[in-house]
Amino acid sequence: MNLTVNKFGVVLQQLMEEKNLSSRELAAKISLPAKTVSEWVGDGGRIPRNPEHLKRLSDFFSISVHYLLFGQEDPKTSLGEIVNGVEIHSGLYEITIKKVSIKK
Repeated sequence: MNLTVNKFGVVLQQLMEEKNLSSRELAAKISLPAKTVSEWVGDGGRIPRNPEHLKRLSDFFSISVHYLLFGQEDPKTSLGEIVNGVEIHSGLYEITIKKVSIKK
């Protein structure tokens, strides 16, 4: 789990830099104390204990919580889009994946 802690703080720092925000400014925008937010930022930044704080961050930056924690999109989301009816076109072939329910 140490990787998660380090990745979270680095990802958060990068997101803040992209928006040119300080810890204090981000804290004000998500209605949390500046000291709390500053503990999350950078290499070794701690993960928020309160899941609501992760939600506020993901909503503010318009990203998934998975991206906040791991620095990449959730692979389950991509698969979910395929399973829920997205058609895949490749060359001369068309593949359609449909979700089927099993009756007991």
